[in-house]
Amino acid sequence: MPYEYREVKCPWCDQIFMWNKTGGEGLLVYEYRLKSTGEYVARAKCPSCEMDMIVLDHILAGIAVDDDRLERIGVRGI
Repeated sequence: MPYEYREVKCPWCDQIFMWNKTGGEGLLVYEYRLKSTGEYVARAKCPSCEMDMIVLDHILAGIAVDDDRLERIGVRGI
């Protein structure tokens, strides 16, 4: 599987970093989706301040996981 990267800007510390779109997310406790469309969105972690953020397609800056535009969904354990 080829790797696919894109730039993301952290909304807290303004660090711009390369995020692997196809990389593993690690252990997921929650998934997030947009309330307006029901579309699931990806999560990233800033390598500088280590804060989680949501990455939206075609938008440089990430958004906070507690943003009003998002719905948080718990992921069941195995």
